[in-house]
Amino acid sequence: MIEVISVSYLIAIGILLIGIEALLFSFVFLFLGIGFLSISLISYIYPFESGLAQIALAFVIALLSIFLFRKSLLTKMSKESDVKEERSHVSGMGIVQEGMVNFDGTYWKAETDISMLKDGTRVEVVDVINNMVVLKEES
Repeated sequence: MIEVISVSYLIAIGILLIGIEALLFSFVFLFLGIGFLSISLISYIYPFESGLAQIALAFVIALLSIFLFRKSLLTKMSKESDVKEERSHVSGMGIVQEGMVNFDGTYWKAETDISMLKDGTRVEVVDVINNMVVLKEES
């Protein structure tokens, strides 16, 4: 049988798990951390007789939280912005360098395939959309 885990250790485990979540963005460690923090609060109010019961209840709280809240959190976090990107560059000349277009002092990926162009080739940029340059098509 596992000894009762002190409240301070439960808080430390919860904070550690939430910290791991901040690095991984899986929305699993967050709920495990919340489970351990919840158990630390419950252990502070109601003393448990077994550390195994504390751990098991922390996992039950985490699993319930995952099933109830994970999907809604993922959809909120992955929503694409409806705000259109501001276009700071309208047009100009760029130079192909190492498979990218050097335009206005910045290297951009091209919307079209430029692999057949040699380094140093001058291209006309007509717009920048979604961090990619739109090149004028040759006629």
